[in-house]
Amino acid sequence: MKLGLKKAAIAGIAGEILYFISMWLFLITQTGVALTFWELMTVAGAVIMLIVLIVIAEDRKIQQIHHKLMMIALSGTVFLTSIAHFTSIGVVRKLESQGISVPDYFKIGTSPSIEMTVDYVAWGFFMGLAFIALFLGIKDKAMKIISVACGVLCLCGFVGSFISDHLWYIAPLGYGIGFLVMCIYVFRSAKAH
Repeated sequence: MKLGLKKAAIAGIAGEILYFISMWLFLITQTGVALTFWELMTVAGAVIMLIVLIVIAEDRKIQQIHHKLMMIALSGTVFLTSIAHFTSIGVVRKLESQGISVPDYFKIGTSPSIEMTVDYVAWGFFMGLAFIALFLGIKDKAMKIISVACGVLCLCGFVGSFISDHLWYIAPLGYGIGFLVMCIYVFRSAKAH
């Protein structure tokens, strides 16, 4: 199982790096192709996180009830972010390319918007719950600290988004930077055994 754990950690690290590259590529170029790449990496990132967290949970033998709660929450993240981003790619931008004016409240990346709210629920609420379930069910002290920090950051960003758009950016510290730290820790600890 340790080999699987290492591979999962590497996949998580690679997924995070590709996500950050896709984000910066869009921020620098502001092109439709870069936006599509970023949106596809967001969905792929959710699937990668689901797989990595399942492998971690199984390797670290988290309690069954917490494993199920984590799976439900992770599934919520994957499902909702897929809806938001595939709607953006396959409907909103397609309509815009046909010259149809789409109101901002239907667009991802504008606030307030339906798609951003769906994405905030996916990454703030459900991902936060997934990390909290991992925290509650795992025995490894370092993993408990990392997972509770990730969960609290995601949930704070989610709640903060209702107060100010800027407070949302607390959440990516959990599912972005925090998850990367978790993968590095898991890789190093699997390597040591």
